[in-house]
Amino acid sequence: MANTAEKIIKPDKAGIFRTVFLYTGQGESTLMVIPTGSGVDDYKYILVDSDRDFEKNEVDLVSLFKDLFKNKGELHIFINTHPHNDHIGGIKEVYDEIGFNEVWHSNHKPGEDHKAKYKDLQYVINKVGKNNEYHLLGTNDNNKVHKVNGDSIIKKLGEVDYVVLSPAKYLCEDITEEDADTRDKRIHEQCGVIKFTFGNPAKSVLITGDSDKEAWKEHITDYHKDKLPADVLSASHHGSRTFFKDNEEDEDVYEGHIEAIKPTYLIISAPKQEDSPHDHPHDDAMQLYKKHVNEDGIFHLGSEPYSVIVDIDASGNLEVKTDTELIREYGGGKDGDDGNKNEASKFSSIGILPSRTQIDNKPMGLI
Repeated sequence: MANTAEKIIKPDKAGIFRTVFLYTGQGESTLMVIPTGSGVDDYKYILVDSDRDFEKNEVDLVSLFKDLFKNKGELHIFINTHPHNDHIGGIKEVYDEIGFNEVWHSNHKPGEDHKAKYKDLQYVINKVGKNNEYHLLGTNDNNKVHKVNGDSIIKKLGEVDYVVLSPAKYLCEDITEEDADTRDKRIHEQCGVIKFTFGNPAKSVLITGDSDKEAWKEHITDYHKDKLPADVLSASHHGSRTFFKDNEEDEDVYEGHIEAIKPTYLIISAPKQEDSPHDHPHDDAMQLYKKHVNEDGIFHLGSEPYSVIVDIDASGNLEVKTDTELIREYGGGKDGDDGNKNEASKFSSIGILPSRTQIDNKPMGLI
C-alpha cells in the first residue's frame, strides 16, 4: 500500500509534469516530477531550493523523501536559485539521508550571515563532484546550462523543456569582483530564474527565487520578453515588495515583468503574515499582484496552510490542487511533535479546503 508521500506526489499515470510547492513556512522548497518516458514509473525528481528549519507545520523534507524514495539517487537534481538560508537549509541532511546526483546553482558567494548554510551547499557540491555541478546563466536557448569551466551544453530534463533566464553572465562576473558586503546586498540580483514548459499546447511554470526589481528591470525583462509568458508564477521572495519596488517608499513601481509574464496562477511560499519575520507577503505587493492575477488564482501557502500541486499533461491541460495531507503527515515544527495537528488537517483530501473549493481541482485547458 502506498504511503502518504507516494499517494500525493507520484502521478498515477504516465506523462504528467507535476510541480509540488511544499509548505515550509518562511522559506521555499519545490519538488518537480519530470516525465521521462511512456511508463507510469518513468519519472525523475528535481528539488528546487531547500528549506528545513522546523517552523510550525512545515513539511520536513527528510521525512517526506524517506517515504517517497526507496533508493538513493531517485532524487536526481538539486537546483538552488541562490544561497540564502531559507533556500539551502537542510540540504546537507537531504544529501546525506536521501542523496542526489547533480547540483545546479547560481554560483553566488554570500556574506557572513549565510556562511554556515553556504558551507553545507559547498559540501554537497563537493560530494557530487565537478562533473555533476552546473551553473545557472541566463540564455534564450532551451535546455542550456553551463559547466564549471564555463562551457554551455544542451542538457535535457526528460520531456520537460526549460530556459534559464537569470542570472546574466556579465552580472555574475561583476558581482564576483565586489566585496562581501556588496555581494550580499546584490544576491537577489544574481538569482536563478527558470521557466519549465510541458505539453502541446505548452503550459509553463516560472520559478523566480528571490529575484528583485533590479534583476528584472535591468537584466531579465527586456532581454527575454518572448520567453516570459507563464501560466503559473512562483511569487518572488515570498511575496515581498522587492519584486516591484526597491523599498516601501519607492514610488518608481516596476510592473513590466508581470505584464510580460501574464500569469493565470500565483503561488506564494510564505507563512501567515503575522508569523513571518519579514511580514511576508507584503500588503503593497499583494495589491500589485491582484492587478494582474485574478484573486481566485492566487494561492498563499501559509493562509491555511497547505501545499499546492500543479499538474500539466501532454495535451496541455493544467490543473491546480491544494493539499493538507503532506502537512498532516510530515509537518511539525517549533511547537512540538503535534505542531502539525492544525485545523487544516481535518481536510485531508487533495484540494478540499473550505475557502478554495471554487477553484480546487479545476482543470485548465487552453488558456
